[in-house]
Amino acid sequence: MAFKRLLLVNPAHPSAEWRGLSPHIGQAYLAQTLLENGVEYDVLDMNLGYKFKHLGQKIHDFRPDLIGISLISFGHKAIYGLASKIKMVDPTTKIVVGGPHVTIMRDQVLTECTAIDYGVVSEGEVTLTELCQGQLPEAEIKGLISRNGVKIVYGGDREFISDLDQIPWPRYDKFELNKYIRETTIYSSRGCPHKCTFCPNRIISPHFRPRSPKNVVDEIEYWYDKGRRQFNFDDDNFNFIKDRVFQICDEIERRGLKHLFLRCSNGIRADRVNREMLARMYETGFRYLAFGVDGGNNRMLEIIKKGETIETIEQAIKESCDLGYGVKLLFVVGTPYETRADVEDKVRISEKYPIEEVHFYNLIPTPGTELYDWVKDNNLFIKDPEQYLNDASGFSNDPVFETPELPRNERIELFRYLNKVRQQVHRNAIRRTFGRNKVLGFLASYLVVNSFFERLFYQSKYMRNIIETLRYRTALRL
Repeated sequence: MAFKRLLLVNPAHPSAEWRGLSPHIGQAYLAQTLLENGVEYDVLDMNLGYKFKHLGQKIHDFRPDLIGISLISFGHKAIYGLASKIKMVDPTTKIVVGGPHVTIMRDQVLTECTAIDYGVVSEGEVTLTELCQGQLPEAEIKGLISRNGVKIVYGGDREFISDLDQIPWPRYDKFELNKYIRETTIYSSRGCPHKCTFCPNRIISPHFRPRSPKNVVDEIEYWYDKGRRQFNFDDDNFNFIKDRVFQICDEIERRGLKHLFLRCSNGIRADRVNREMLARMYETGFRYLAFGVDGGNNRMLEIIKKGETIETIEQAIKESCDLGYGVKLLFVVGTPYETRADVEDKVRISEKYPIEEVHFYNLIPTPGTELYDWVKDNNLFIKDPEQYLNDASGFSNDPVFETPELPRNERIELFRYLNKVRQQVHRNAIRRTFGRNKVLGFLASYLVVNSFFERLFYQSKYMRNIIETLRYRTALRL
């Protein structure tokens, strides 16, 4: 069976903290690949406020023969419900899902939701293209889960794409770009070889594969020529290969791309930077770095298998702050054997340096991770996984498991305290931007750092664009 018209649907995730601010880059990669292989596509991002009636109208107007839906573990039952509603409207339309939940749970997804016809495991560009082209029997397509009557069939694992330059980067032809913030997301690499106990990437994409510096900057220049100046490298390991970072900077400079505001918001490795690299990045437009610190001391870093030392991490934070970067620190809280004193070490680091932001995440065990298995084996779940995988949030003060060192009630109190720490760090950063005007800085810090304004920042495109424009002009002194 060949499919000529594919509708990509990004379901609304009510608990998402960054709802509808950026297009779904994974779907954008799929869309561009399909388009260049002769498959027509359209897209509907339901995080932009679209309801099921809008999806029904889109299906009626576009008449797809295949609908692709992104499926993550958090909120997966709601997405099952969406697939079932689509089938009720048109039982003949085939539905394919892809994403982390399918990669981890495999055929269980099709068992749990009979409305789903296909599942794509891991990277989907080649697998989905082969499904749409229909030149191979479905049971023989690597990476594809399909149905053969009542039987669920898996074609076997597909090798990870080694040469990422062969994959076309997104042009977002059918995406409503005017409805998102004006920052362009870049994936300059894929995969993470590290073994952090809580991270599902060790299952989803455990092999690091980079794009070439030329290919990366080709993408930046394409959007630069369209007036874009703000870019976010959302890689898991942007700086895994040090020389490649220098080569990307050299390529940006060689092409004369000026007045860029470049971010690495997903957390770079502290053990893969040095002052020379940080200085070179700053010269070519990098202004904002996040570090996935996770643990506050060497004992905890070793327990979670971070593969870094706290001394290396603090040195990277210090040098980044000294060079003028906006710095964000990312911590997970409540890992096995972590005590209140260990958490205070995280607070100490957050308050020691003039950083811009800190996030303390309520740790949510993802199936397949070492953390999940540990919690399950020790019978420490407060909520059943089927419940919390559909209603939990990394930002909420709602523990889904406990440990002997940090039982439930103490965790709740601890997150209230950490939220105050987070707010104070942010307020201090705002005050520093006002320099000697301490009164104005004090007033601005309390005006901006509160729950109402933070909701606007994370969920309002208009407010986010205003803030990002101010950040851009301030960072580049325009």
